[in-house]
Amino acid sequence: MKNKSSKIKNNKTSLFEAINQNNSLIFMAFSLLLGFLAGVLIFKTKNTVSGYYSNEFNLLYNKLNSGFISVLLNSFLEQLPYAAAIFLSGTCMVGAVLVPSTLAIRGAVYGMIMSYAYFAHGLLGIVFSLLIIIPSAVIASIGIILSAREALGFSLSLARLALPDTKKPRIEQDFKLYSVRQIFVLIFFVSAAFVQALMSVSFISFFNFLS
Repeated sequence: MKNKSSKIKNNKTSLFEAINQNNSLIFMAFSLLLGFLAGVLIFKTKNTVSGYYSNEFNLLYNKLNSGFISVLLNSFLEQLPYAAAIFLSGTCMVGAVLVPSTLAIRGAVYGMIMSYAYFAHGLLGIVFSLLIIIPSAVIASIGIILSAREALGFSLSLARLALPDTKKPRIEQDFKLYSVRQIFVLIFFVSAAFVQALMSVSFISFFNFLS
């Protein structure tokens, strides 16, 4: 009877942990989406810096038109600052603020790029986004959301150290596990870079935004 009660208790604990993890994923995805929408709104309201967007888009277009290996490396390196920011945010007690902020910034960048593609090039810009930007962005977004969930969890573990009369987490072991999981997430960024390089080589010749 005691074993049965213990089993039920463990199942409930596992269920609550799963719910908490899902809530974290939803919160991270919402932060990224909110950033994307903010990026769209920023682009629409900041007409005075349209030249800046034009230069940035042309720079992106040139990078995507530079060959498979070059696009692969540039795309991967572009993701690293966000990955590093999330990793470091997870190692401090204010990660609950820094992590979603980093996601929102990443989403805003996507929003501004795709907004400019549409408003400057119309239907061709939409096709450009669908073929070259969005496939890799989806993969990278999955990676950064998973990374953010791990960072948020570890940051909250650190925050619990400051609370009295609470069970102290095993920080050294948790940090090793945290680091391994963050390294694993890099697979998503490599995959996103590969997809963008492949799509660029396949379709970039259909677009000539600099003419």
